[in-house]
Amino acid sequence: MKLRFLYALAIPLLLASVAGAQSAEGLEVTPAIERAVTRGLDFLAKTQNPDGSWSGNHGKGSGVVGLALLSFLAHGEVPDEGRYGKVMRRAVEYIVKTQDSNGLLSGQGGSPMYNHGFATLALAEVYGLIDYPELGPALKKAVGLIVSSQNGLGGWRYSVGSQDADTTVSGAQMMALRAAASAGIEVPYTTIQRGVGFYKSCYCPGGGFGYTGPNGPNDIRAGIGLLVLSLSGAYRAPQTKQTADWLYEAVGASHQGHFYYKCYYCSQAMFQAGGKYWRRWNNTMTPLLLSMQASNGAWSGQNGPTLSTAFALLSIEINYNFLPIYQR
Repeated sequence: MKLRFLYALAIPLLLASVAGAQSAEGLEVTPAIERAVTRGLDFLAKTQNPDGSWSGNHGKGSGVVGLALLSFLAHGEVPDEGRYGKVMRRAVEYIVKTQDSNGLLSGQGGSPMYNHGFATLALAEVYGLIDYPELGPALKKAVGLIVSSQNGLGGWRYSVGSQDADTTVSGAQMMALRAAASAGIEVPYTTIQRGVGFYKSCYCPGGGFGYTGPNGPNDIRAGIGLLVLSLSGAYRAPQTKQTADWLYEAVGASHQGHFYYKCYYCSQAMFQAGGKYWRRWNNTMTPLLLSMQASNGAWSGQNGPTLSTAFALLSIEINYNFLPIYQR
């Protein structure tokens, strides 16, 4: 019996128990959320190109295609099934077919390792849900590239051979590795340890993380660092608790620059922190995101409607708690 079929069978059971789970986790799928998510997914489905990519800013980058794919998965959609099945199939095929011989998943986008991290995450999350023999080998090659390109600092930057590192590009790789390990792909523990060590070296006393060192924290990097440490086994580290407190105070304080990117990471980070942290975020930022949706179902930002919509949807869809990477 195929795993995607088992997943499809599990969805009704998940929905049947969702009320209790939502109550325990502070999650809530309101009619307004369901309406907004469906409209957003409809927008992505209608604007997809026949080859599985999207047009406009960054739409042909494998990472953007991967994030769009994740937004369907986060609603409980299954490839080759239902109204979005073909959309998801085309997205998977685009990511795999545009993979470079060295394993890099960048498509026709810039910032290769950004694209690679998000695309690898998407393949790991869809792994086992689609009958596509090429997916497994592509995912293993992609993970192998992340492992082999980790540099002496313990992190990653824009290009495969970069010898410096930053906390934003490294976040995409660490998330991809976490998802791959959960999907059963071998990931060396030392790679995760070194990645955690890099984040701790960028920790700013009092909370938050710098870009390449322990200075200049902001809410985006606080969300990335908090999420990476939470999902990498360092959820009890003092840096984790202090950053959760720092981000708790920053919720709703600023909406300038890369807003949807911030929401994508901070929503997951605050959910991992749980309790008052998640409640404050969800009660403040989810209604704000709903209010920012355009009449065509998209969200518009500096990175174009496809990427902005995917980030916004993934921020809101934590309330469904379907994606494995969302699990505590």
